[in-house]
Amino acid sequence: MKRKFNIAYKHTCLILLGAALMCMLCSCTFNGENAESKSESGVMDDSSTTNVDNENQYSEVSNGQSQDSVEVSNDKPQVSVEESNGQPQASTDVNNNEKEEQLPLAEEESYKAVLIDNGDFISTDLQNKKINLEDIKEVVTDDESISVAATKFSIIDLSSNGEKEIVLWLQINGVSDYGFEILRYQDGAVYGYTLPYREFINLKTDGTFIFSGGAADSGIGKLEFSKDGFTVDKLYYSESQYNSNNELEVQYFANGTPCSEEDFNNAMSLQEEKANVSWYDLTNDNMNIALENAF
Repeated sequence: MKRKFNIAYKHTCLILLGAALMCMLCSCTFNGENAESKSESGVMDDSSTTNVDNENQYSEVSNGQSQDSVEVSNDKPQVSVEESNGQPQASTDVNNNEKEEQLPLAEEESYKAVLIDNGDFISTDLQNKKINLEDIKEVVTDDESISVAATKFSIIDLSSNGEKEIVLWLQINGVSDYGFEILRYQDGAVYGYTLPYREFINLKTDGTFIFSGGAADSGIGKLEFSKDGFTVDKLYYSESQYNSNNELEVQYFANGTPCSEEDFNNAMSLQEEKANVSWYDLTNDNMNIALENAF
């Protein structure tokens, strides 16, 4: 009887021990699964973060180019987007295949092209024909035996409008009292105006000069320009004519209004006292220096 009890007791202990082991094994398995689940969850988070970063990187750099820049075909303008104060700013670049608009040269460069590089200017005396200084005698004569050259120059604001002109003193067959060629920049081009000597005498620094058609027909003038030519604004002048008795009569004017001979003579005297412009030999060095100082 006692032996049977011991056997039963052992069986019971084994069963309880087995049950305890089973509980421990279940607990370990459950905890292991939780740990593995948590570990796998952490990998997904890292992978998710990595994928987002990679996507951001791709949006910024792909094949060495910024994805913020949109490329269009070579036949169309390219539009690039740049950030300014947090806002995208669009700028348009015209492709190199399109022909660029030719902009006119600036004033100083235009004068240098004519006076130093022998470029063309527009002669208003030849119906706006383009010529250069080597062809300047075309404005004087078509006689091949006559030589004409520009020998001196002066730079002055002839119209008192803030724009300076270049006055060339012309020499014909070695004689320096033929006349002048005035070069004037307007609308991206240089225009030329030719004046005989007697129409442009004793040029002063204020742009005024003496014009003369004879002893009793002279005055003080100032030039006004257009693309087709020029006019002389007569400040003081005299005009002569013969009356019915074949006697010479002279009238005097100030800005178009009749004035006395005394007033006219006083104006002519004051004109002579004004400072003359300075004239310089027409050389490349002199012209370069004068243009740099003037413009």
